[in-house]
Amino acid sequence: MELKLAVKENIIVKPLKFNNRQTIELSGLDRISPAILYTVFFYKSDQLTNQSFSQEEDDPVERAKTALQKVLIPWFPAAGRFRINEASGKLEIDCNNQGVILVTAVTDSKLEELGRLHEYKLCYENLVPKFPEAADISENPIAVVQITRFGCGGFCLGFGGSHALFDGIGAFNFLASWAHISNGKDESQLMVPNHSRDALLSAVYTPNSSPMAASIYEQDHITAIQDLYGIPMQAVASDDRCWETALSKFSQNDPLGGLELVTLAMRKETLQTWKGLAIEKGKLSKCSTFDVLCAHVWKARVKTLSLHANTNICLQFPVDSRSRLRPPLGDNFTGNAFVLASVSCSVKHLLEEPMHDTIRRIQAAKEEITDEYIKLYAKALEASDKFFPSMRELTIVSDWSRFPFHALDLGWGKVSNAAILTTPVPETAFLMLNLEEPDGFLVRIGIGRQYVHDLISNFNNPSYI
Repeated sequence: MELKLAVKENIIVKPLKFNNRQTIELSGLDRISPAILYTVFFYKSDQLTNQSFSQEEDDPVERAKTALQKVLIPWFPAAGRFRINEASGKLEIDCNNQGVILVTAVTDSKLEELGRLHEYKLCYENLVPKFPEAADISENPIAVVQITRFGCGGFCLGFGGSHALFDGIGAFNFLASWAHISNGKDESQLMVPNHSRDALLSAVYTPNSSPMAASIYEQDHITAIQDLYGIPMQAVASDDRCWETALSKFSQNDPLGGLELVTLAMRKETLQTWKGLAIEKGKLSKCSTFDVLCAHVWKARVKTLSLHANTNICLQFPVDSRSRLRPPLGDNFTGNAFVLASVSCSVKHLLEEPMHDTIRRIQAAKEEITDEYIKLYAKALEASDKFFPSMRELTIVSDWSRFPFHALDLGWGKVSNAAILTTPVPETAFLMLNLEEPDGFLVRIGIGRQYVHDLISNFNNPSYI
Protein backbone atom coordinates (compact mmCIF):
# COMPACT_ATOMS: atom_id res chain seq x y z
CA MET A 1 0.00 0.00 0.00
CA GLU A 2 1.14 3.52 -0.79
CA LEU A 3 1.08 5.94 2.12
CA LYS A 4 1.19 9.61 1.12
CA LEU A 5 2.24 12.01 3.87
CA ALA A 6 2.43 15.77 4.13
CA VAL A 7 5.22 16.87 6.47
CA LYS A 8 4.03 19.73 8.68
CA GLU A 9 7.29 20.42 10.47
CA ASN A 10 10.79 19.05 10.81
CA ILE A 11 12.43 20.46 13.91
CA ILE A 12 15.06 19.75 16.52
CA VAL A 13 13.74 19.38 20.07
CA LYS A 14 16.29 20.23 22.75
CA PRO A 15 16.08 19.68 26.52
CA LEU A 16 13.97 22.29 28.28
CA LYS A 17 16.92 22.79 30.61
CA PHE A 18 20.46 22.15 29.39
CA ASN A 19 22.76 19.80 31.26
CA ASN A 20 26.46 20.51 31.58
CA ARG A 21 28.27 19.10 28.57
CA GLN A 22 29.86 15.75 29.31
CA THR A 23 31.15 12.65 27.58
CA ILE A 24 29.83 9.14 28.14
CA GLU A 25 32.41 6.43 27.52
CA LEU A 26 30.66 3.48 25.93
CA SER A 27 31.29 -0.18 26.68
CA GLY A 28 31.93 -2.88 24.10
CA LEU A 29 28.32 -4.00 24.62
CA ASP A 30 27.20 -0.56 23.40
CA ARG A 31 29.59 -0.15 20.52
CA ILE A 32 28.84 -3.46 18.82
CA SER A 33 25.61 -2.06 17.33
CA PRO A 34 25.45 1.71 16.75
CA ALA A 35 22.68 1.48 14.13
CA ILE A 36 19.30 3.13 14.73
CA LEU A 37 16.42 0.71 15.38
CA TYR A 38 12.92 1.89 14.44
CA THR A 39 9.56 0.97 15.94
CA VAL A 40 6.10 2.36 15.13
CA PHE A 41 3.23 2.54 17.61
CA PHE A 42 -0.38 3.01 16.48
CA TYR A 43 -3.13 4.76 18.42
CA LYS A 44 -6.71 4.45 17.20
CA SER A 45 -8.98 7.49 17.32
CA ASP A 46 -11.43 5.89 19.76
CA GLN A 47 -8.59 5.79 22.32
CA LEU A 48 -8.15 9.57 22.41
CA THR A 49 -9.35 11.09 25.66
CA ASN A 50 -9.96 14.56 24.18
CA GLN A 51 -11.31 14.86 20.63
CA SER A 52 -11.87 18.64 20.66
CA PHE A 53 -8.65 20.60 20.94
CA SER A 54 -9.76 24.14 21.71
CA GLN A 55 -6.43 25.18 23.18
CA GLU A 56 -3.00 24.59 21.67
CA GLU A 57 -1.87 22.88 24.84
CA ASP A 58 -4.79 20.44 24.47
CA ASP A 59 -3.56 19.28 21.09
CA PRO A 60 -2.00 15.83 21.58
CA VAL A 61 0.94 16.59 19.29
CA GLU A 62 1.81 19.83 21.08
CA ARG A 63 1.49 18.13 24.45
CA ALA A 64 3.85 15.37 23.33
CA LYS A 65 6.39 17.90 22.02
CA THR A 66 6.42 19.76 25.32
CA ALA A 67 6.78 16.50 27.24
CA LEU A 68 9.71 15.53 25.01
CA GLN A 69 11.52 18.73 25.98
CA LYS A 70 11.00 17.83 29.63
CA VAL A 71 12.01 14.18 29.42
CA LEU A 72 15.25 15.11 27.66
CA ILE A 73 16.43 16.80 30.86
CA PRO A 74 17.05 13.50 32.73
CA TRP A 75 17.47 11.53 29.48
CA PHE A 76 20.03 13.99 28.10
CA PRO A 77 22.22 11.47 26.18
CA ALA A 78 19.40 11.12 23.61
CA ALA A 79 19.97 14.79 22.73
CA GLY A 80 23.70 14.21 22.19
CA ARG A 81 25.80 12.98 19.28
CA PHE A 82 28.32 10.23 18.71
CA ARG A 83 31.98 10.87 18.09
CA ILE A 84 35.14 8.82 17.79
CA ASN A 85 37.64 9.29 20.59
CA GLU A 86 40.81 10.16 18.72
CA ALA A 87 43.07 8.63 21.38
CA SER A 88 41.32 5.27 21.76
CA GLY A 89 39.52 5.04 18.41
CA LYS A 90 36.34 4.08 20.28
CA LEU A 91 32.81 5.41 19.91
CA GLU A 92 31.50 7.68 22.70
CA ILE A 93 28.53 10.00 23.33
CA ASP A 94 29.12 13.74 23.37
CA CYS A 95 26.24 14.98 25.55
CA ASN A 96 26.08 18.39 23.87
CA ASN A 97 22.32 19.12 24.02
CA GLN A 98 22.06 19.20 20.21
CA GLY A 99 18.59 17.67 20.39
CA VAL A 100 16.30 15.03 18.95
CA ILE A 101 14.87 15.21 15.41
CA LEU A 102 11.06 15.55 15.51
CA VAL A 103 8.90 15.34 12.39
CA THR A 104 5.14 15.90 12.42
CA ALA A 105 3.07 14.79 9.45
CA VAL A 106 -0.50 14.20 8.34
CA THR A 107 -2.08 11.75 5.92
CA ASP A 108 -5.57 11.26 4.51
CA SER A 109 -5.16 7.50 4.87
CA LYS A 110 -7.03 5.72 7.65
CA LEU A 111 -5.50 3.18 10.01
CA GLU A 112 -8.04 0.54 9.02
CA GLU A 113 -6.78 0.75 5.45
CA LEU A 114 -3.43 -0.66 6.60
CA GLY A 115 -4.95 -4.00 7.55
CA ARG A 116 -3.23 -5.85 10.41
CA LEU A 117 -1.15 -3.10 11.90
CA HIS A 118 1.39 -5.42 13.57
CA GLU A 119 2.42 -6.88 10.18
CA TYR A 120 5.34 -5.03 8.61
CA LYS A 121 4.61 -3.09 5.41
CA LEU A 122 7.10 -1.18 3.31
CA CYS A 123 5.02 2.00 3.67
CA TYR A 124 5.76 1.94 7.43
CA GLU A 125 9.23 3.22 6.57
CA ASN A 126 7.51 6.57 5.82
CA LEU A 127 6.35 6.77 9.44
CA VAL A 128 9.83 7.37 10.89
CA PRO A 129 12.37 10.12 10.09
CA LYS A 130 15.06 8.94 7.67
CA PHE A 131 18.07 11.05 6.80
CA PRO A 132 21.23 10.59 4.75
CA GLU A 133 24.22 9.49 6.77
CA ALA A 134 26.67 12.37 7.21
CA ALA A 135 30.35 11.70 6.57
CA ASP A 136 31.05 12.87 10.13
CA ILE A 137 29.06 10.77 12.62
CA SER A 138 28.99 13.72 15.04
CA GLU A 139 26.48 15.37 12.70
CA ASN A 140 23.97 12.50 12.88
CA PRO A 141 21.20 12.48 15.52
CA ILE A 142 21.07 9.37 17.69
CA ALA A 143 17.34 9.58 18.48
CA VAL A 144 14.52 10.58 16.13
CA VAL A 145 10.73 10.84 16.44
CA GLN A 146 7.85 11.21 13.99
CA ILE A 147 4.22 11.83 14.89
CA THR A 148 1.76 11.18 12.06
CA ARG A 149 -1.93 12.06 12.29
CA PHE A 150 -4.19 9.83 10.17
CA GLY A 151 -7.39 10.81 8.42
CA CYS A 152 -9.44 8.73 10.85
CA GLY A 153 -8.16 10.76 13.79
CA GLY A 154 -5.69 8.13 14.94
CA PHE A 155 -1.95 8.61 15.38
CA CYS A 156 1.31 6.84 14.75
CA LEU A 157 4.39 7.43 16.87
CA GLY A 158 7.55 6.41 15.06
CA PHE A 159 10.66 6.20 17.23
CA GLY A 160 14.24 5.47 16.29
CA GLY A 161 17.14 5.23 18.71
CA SER A 162 20.70 4.03 18.31
CA HIS A 163 21.31 0.70 19.98
CA ALA A 164 24.59 2.14 21.29
CA LEU A 165 22.56 4.79 23.14
CA PHE A 166 20.08 2.49 24.92
CA ASP A 167 19.36 -1.21 24.93
CA GLY A 168 15.76 -2.41 24.68
CA ILE A 169 15.02 -1.84 28.36
CA GLY A 170 16.63 1.60 28.29
CA ALA A 171 14.67 2.60 25.18
CA PHE A 172 11.39 1.38 26.64
CA ASN A 173 11.99 3.26 29.90
CA PHE A 174 12.74 6.43 27.91
CA LEU A 175 9.45 6.09 26.01
CA ALA A 176 7.56 5.23 29.21
CA SER A 177 8.95 8.33 30.95
CA TRP A 178 7.99 10.51 27.98
CA ALA A 179 4.48 9.02 27.96
CA HIS A 180 4.17 9.54 31.72
CA ILE A 181 4.94 13.26 31.40
CA SER A 182 2.81 13.74 28.27
CA ASN A 183 -0.14 12.15 30.05
CA GLY A 184 0.10 14.73 32.83
CA LYS A 185 1.15 12.33 35.57
CA ASP A 186 3.27 13.18 38.59
CA GLU A 187 6.86 13.56 37.37
CA SER A 188 8.23 12.84 40.85
CA GLN A 189 7.16 9.20 40.38
CA LEU A 190 9.57 8.72 37.49
CA MET A 191 12.65 6.53 37.76
CA VAL A 192 15.92 8.47 37.74
CA PRO A 193 17.94 7.00 34.85
CA ASN A 194 21.59 6.04 35.21
CA HIS A 195 23.43 6.59 31.92
CA SER A 196 26.99 6.11 33.18
CA ARG A 197 28.82 3.00 31.99
CA ASP A 198 31.49 3.48 34.65
CA ALA A 199 30.19 0.70 36.92
CA LEU A 200 30.16 -1.78 34.04
CA LEU A 201 33.58 -0.72 32.78
CA SER A 202 35.00 -0.85 36.33
CA ALA A 203 33.61 -4.35 36.82
CA VAL A 204 35.24 -5.46 33.58
CA TYR A 205 38.59 -3.85 34.32
CA THR A 206 39.23 -4.89 37.91
CA PRO A 207 42.86 -4.90 39.11
CA ASN A 208 42.92 -8.69 39.17
CA SER A 209 41.24 -9.19 35.80
CA SER A 210 43.01 -10.88 32.94
CA PRO A 211 44.53 -8.64 30.27
CA MET A 212 42.36 -7.74 27.28
CA ALA A 213 43.03 -9.83 24.19
CA ALA A 214 44.10 -7.95 21.10
CA SER A 215 41.72 -9.85 18.85
CA ILE A 216 38.14 -11.08 19.13
CA TYR A 217 39.33 -14.34 17.60
CA GLU A 218 41.36 -15.11 20.76
CA GLN A 219 38.21 -15.38 22.90
CA ASP A 220 37.81 -19.15 22.64
CA HIS A 221 36.78 -19.41 26.31
CA ILE A 222 33.47 -17.57 25.75
CA THR A 223 30.70 -19.80 24.42
CA ALA A 224 28.85 -17.10 22.46
CA ILE A 225 32.04 -16.32 20.54
CA GLN A 226 33.45 -19.85 20.34
CA ASP A 227 30.22 -21.14 18.78
CA LEU A 228 30.64 -18.73 15.87
CA TYR A 229 34.11 -19.93 14.86
CA GLY A 230 32.68 -22.58 12.54
CA ILE A 231 30.29 -20.18 10.79
CA PRO A 232 31.26 -18.13 7.70
CA MET A 233 31.64 -14.36 8.16
CA GLN A 234 29.78 -11.65 6.23
CA ALA A 235 31.61 -8.54 7.48
CA VAL A 236 34.76 -7.77 9.46
CA ALA A 237 36.22 -4.52 10.79
CA SER A 238 39.42 -3.50 12.52
CA ASP A 239 38.06 -0.67 14.74
CA ASP A 240 34.91 1.27 15.70
CA ARG A 241 35.17 3.72 12.80
CA CYS A 242 35.43 0.91 10.24
CA TRP A 243 32.72 -1.10 12.05
CA GLU A 244 30.24 1.79 11.99
CA THR A 245 30.90 2.25 8.29
CA ALA A 246 30.60 -1.48 7.54
CA LEU A 247 27.28 -1.78 9.37
CA SER A 248 25.94 1.32 7.66
CA LYS A 249 26.73 -0.06 4.20
CA PHE A 250 25.59 -3.53 5.18
CA SER A 251 22.11 -2.30 6.13
CA GLN A 252 21.57 0.41 3.52
CA ASN A 253 22.69 -1.12 0.21
CA ASP A 254 19.68 -3.43 0.24
CA PRO A 255 18.02 -3.48 3.69
CA LEU A 256 16.09 -6.67 3.02
CA GLY A 257 18.35 -8.27 0.42
CA GLY A 258 15.66 -10.54 -0.98
CA LEU A 259 14.15 -11.21 2.42
CA GLU A 260 10.54 -10.85 3.46
CA LEU A 261 9.57 -9.75 6.96
CA VAL A 262 6.98 -12.23 8.25
CA THR A 263 4.83 -11.93 11.37
CA LEU A 264 3.64 -15.20 12.90
CA ALA A 265 1.08 -15.52 15.69
CA MET A 266 0.92 -18.02 18.53
CA ARG A 267 -1.99 -18.43 20.95
CA LYS A 268 -1.40 -18.56 24.68
CA GLU A 269 -3.30 -21.86 24.99
CA THR A 270 -0.98 -23.55 22.50
CA LEU A 271 2.12 -22.39 24.33
CA GLN A 272 0.69 -23.50 27.68
CA THR A 273 0.07 -26.98 26.25
CA TRP A 274 3.60 -27.19 24.85
CA LYS A 275 5.12 -26.03 28.13
CA GLY A 276 3.22 -28.70 30.01
CA LEU A 277 4.34 -31.41 27.60
CA ALA A 278 7.98 -30.28 27.80
CA ILE A 279 7.94 -30.40 31.60
CA GLU A 280 6.26 -33.80 31.63
CA LYS A 281 8.24 -35.54 28.87
CA GLY A 282 11.58 -33.93 29.60
CA LYS A 283 11.20 -34.03 33.37
CA LEU A 284 12.04 -30.31 33.46
CA SER A 285 11.60 -28.40 36.72
CA LYS A 286 10.30 -25.37 34.82
CA CYS A 287 9.67 -24.06 31.33
CA SER A 288 9.04 -20.42 30.42
CA THR A 289 7.12 -19.05 27.46
CA PHE A 290 10.41 -17.77 26.08
CA ASP A 291 12.04 -21.21 26.38
CA VAL A 292 9.38 -22.97 24.33
CA LEU A 293 8.86 -20.20 21.77
CA CYS A 294 12.60 -19.76 21.26
CA ALA A 295 13.09 -23.50 20.70
CA HIS A 296 10.15 -23.61 18.32
CA VAL A 297 11.41 -20.66 16.24
CA TRP A 298 14.90 -22.19 15.97
CA LYS A 299 13.61 -25.58 14.86
CA ALA A 300 11.08 -24.14 12.40
CA ARG A 301 13.63 -21.80 10.80
CA VAL A 302 16.39 -24.41 10.46
CA LYS A 303 13.96 -26.96 9.00
CA THR A 304 12.74 -24.34 6.52
CA LEU A 305 16.23 -23.44 5.28
CA SER A 306 16.99 -27.09 4.35
CA LEU A 307 20.62 -26.91 5.44
CA HIS A 308 22.83 -30.00 5.09
CA ALA A 309 22.36 -32.41 8.00
CA ASN A 310 25.98 -32.09 9.16
CA THR A 311 26.06 -28.27 9.04
CA ASN A 312 27.07 -26.62 12.30
CA ILE A 313 24.33 -24.24 13.44
CA CYS A 314 23.95 -21.88 16.34
CA LEU A 315 21.16 -20.22 18.31
CA GLN A 316 21.93 -17.03 20.23
CA PHE A 317 19.68 -14.83 22.35
CA PRO A 318 20.32 -11.77 24.54
CA VAL A 319 20.15 -12.17 28.33
CA ASP A 320 19.81 -9.12 30.58
CA SER A 321 22.82 -8.91 32.90
CA ARG A 322 21.61 -6.02 35.10
CA SER A 323 20.88 -8.26 38.09
CA ARG A 324 23.43 -10.97 37.22
CA LEU A 325 26.52 -8.76 37.31
CA ARG A 326 28.25 -8.20 40.66
CA PRO A 327 27.68 -5.58 41.85
CA PRO A 328 24.30 -5.30 40.04
CA LEU A 329 23.87 -2.48 37.54
CA GLY A 330 20.35 -1.65 38.75
CA ASP A 331 17.05 -1.48 36.89
CA ASN A 332 17.63 2.20 36.05
CA PHE A 333 20.78 1.49 34.00
CA THR A 334 20.07 2.67 30.44
CA GLY A 335 23.10 1.37 28.53
CA ASN A 336 23.49 -2.01 26.90
CA ALA A 337 23.46 -4.73 29.53
CA PHE A 338 22.54 -7.72 27.36
CA VAL A 339 25.04 -10.46 26.62
CA LEU A 340 24.46 -13.33 24.22
CA ALA A 341 23.72 -16.83 25.42
CA SER A 342 24.57 -19.49 22.86
CA VAL A 343 23.59 -23.04 21.86
CA SER A 344 25.23 -24.96 19.01
CA CYS A 345 24.83 -28.36 17.39
CA SER A 346 24.38 -29.94 13.97
CA VAL A 347 21.23 -29.57 11.87
CA LYS A 348 20.60 -33.30 12.18
CA HIS A 349 20.85 -33.21 15.97
CA LEU A 350 18.47 -30.26 16.31
CA LEU A 351 15.78 -31.59 14.00
CA GLU A 352 15.83 -35.11 15.42
CA GLU A 353 15.79 -34.24 19.14
CA PRO A 354 12.43 -33.64 20.88
CA MET A 355 11.37 -30.15 21.87
CA HIS A 356 12.10 -30.69 25.56
CA ASP A 357 15.76 -31.48 24.84
CA THR A 358 16.15 -28.26 22.85
CA ILE A 359 14.52 -26.38 25.72
CA ARG A 360 16.97 -27.99 28.14
CA ARG A 361 19.84 -26.64 26.00
CA ILE A 362 18.36 -23.15 26.06
CA GLN A 363 17.92 -23.24 29.83
CA ALA A 364 21.52 -24.41 30.29
CA ALA A 365 22.74 -21.55 28.10
CA LYS A 366 20.90 -19.05 30.27
CA GLU A 367 22.41 -20.51 33.42
CA GLU A 368 25.87 -20.00 31.93
CA ILE A 369 25.38 -16.21 32.06
CA THR A 370 27.12 -15.68 35.39
CA ASP A 371 29.00 -12.68 36.74
CA GLU A 372 32.27 -14.13 35.45
CA TYR A 373 30.84 -14.86 31.98
CA ILE A 374 29.41 -11.33 31.68
CA LYS A 375 32.74 -9.73 32.51
CA LEU A 376 34.64 -11.97 30.12
CA TYR A 377 32.11 -11.33 27.36
CA ALA A 378 32.11 -7.55 27.86
CA LYS A 379 35.91 -7.52 27.89
CA ALA A 380 36.05 -9.58 24.70
CA LEU A 381 34.03 -6.92 22.91
CA GLU A 382 36.64 -4.33 23.86
CA ALA A 383 38.94 -5.93 21.28
CA SER A 384 39.41 -3.61 18.31
CA ASP A 385 38.34 -6.05 15.57
CA LYS A 386 34.77 -7.25 15.07
CA PHE A 387 32.97 -9.68 12.78
CA PHE A 388 29.47 -10.46 11.55
CA PRO A 389 28.56 -14.12 10.94
CA SER A 390 26.42 -15.73 8.26
CA MET A 391 22.75 -15.61 9.18
CA ARG A 392 21.89 -18.89 7.48
CA GLU A 393 23.69 -20.93 10.13
CA LEU A 394 23.03 -18.49 12.97
CA THR A 395 19.56 -17.87 14.43
CA ILE A 396 19.11 -14.87 16.75
CA VAL A 397 16.00 -14.57 18.93
CA SER A 398 15.33 -11.31 20.80
CA ASP A 399 12.66 -11.23 23.51
CA TRP A 400 10.55 -8.06 23.28
CA SER A 401 7.57 -9.69 24.99
CA ARG A 402 8.75 -8.18 28.29
CA PHE A 403 7.84 -4.68 27.05
CA PRO A 404 4.20 -3.69 27.73
CA PHE A 405 3.92 -1.40 24.71
CA HIS A 406 0.18 -0.98 25.25
CA ALA A 407 1.02 1.11 28.32
CA LEU A 408 2.80 3.85 26.33
CA ASP A 409 -0.08 6.31 26.66
CA LEU A 410 0.97 9.86 25.76
CA GLY A 411 -2.57 11.07 26.42
CA TRP A 412 -3.70 9.37 23.21
CA GLY A 413 -4.95 6.21 24.91
CA LYS A 414 -3.32 2.79 24.87
CA VAL A 415 -1.16 1.61 22.00
CA SER A 416 -3.39 -0.41 19.67
CA ASN A 417 -0.54 -2.09 17.81
CA ALA A 418 3.21 -1.91 17.34
CA ALA A 419 5.55 -3.00 14.55
CA ILE A 420 9.33 -3.25 14.22
CA LEU A 421 10.75 -1.81 11.02
CA THR A 422 13.68 -3.13 9.00
CA THR A 423 16.68 -3.77 11.26
CA PRO A 424 20.41 -4.08 10.43
CA VAL A 425 19.99 -7.85 10.90
CA PRO A 426 16.51 -8.48 9.44
CA GLU A 427 16.80 -12.25 9.96
CA THR A 428 16.56 -11.71 13.73
CA ALA A 429 13.39 -13.17 15.28
CA PHE A 430 11.63 -10.75 17.65
CA LEU A 431 9.17 -12.16 20.17
CA MET A 432 6.42 -9.66 20.99
CA LEU A 433 3.07 -9.49 22.75
CA ASN A 434 0.06 -9.61 20.46
CA LEU A 435 -1.83 -6.46 21.47
CA GLU A 436 -4.87 -7.59 19.47
CA GLU A 437 -5.20 -10.94 21.23
CA PRO A 438 -4.94 -11.02 25.03
CA ASP A 439 -1.97 -13.12 26.17
CA GLY A 440 -1.09 -14.02 22.57
CA PHE A 441 2.39 -13.70 21.07
CA LEU A 442 3.90 -12.62 17.78
CA VAL A 443 7.17 -13.57 16.09
CA ARG A 444 8.58 -11.09 13.55
CA ILE A 445 11.33 -12.64 11.46
CA GLY A 446 13.03 -12.04 8.11
CA ILE A 447 13.52 -14.94 5.71
CA GLY A 448 14.14 -15.42 1.98
CA ARG A 449 10.95 -14.97 -0.03
CA GLN A 450 11.29 -18.49 -1.44
CA TYR A 451 11.08 -19.89 2.12
CA VAL A 452 8.06 -17.94 3.42
CA HIS A 453 5.43 -20.60 2.66
CA ASP A 454 7.48 -23.38 4.25
CA LEU A 455 8.27 -21.28 7.33
CA ILE A 456 4.60 -20.55 7.95
CA SER A 457 3.78 -24.23 7.50
CA ASN A 458 6.56 -25.42 9.81
CA PHE A 459 5.68 -22.82 12.44
CA ASN A 460 1.97 -23.63 12.46
CA ASN A 461 2.28 -27.41 12.07
CA PRO A 462 5.35 -28.60 14.00
CA SER A 463 6.26 -32.28 13.90
CA TYR A 464 8.58 -32.27 16.93
CA ILE A 465 6.29 -31.47 19.85
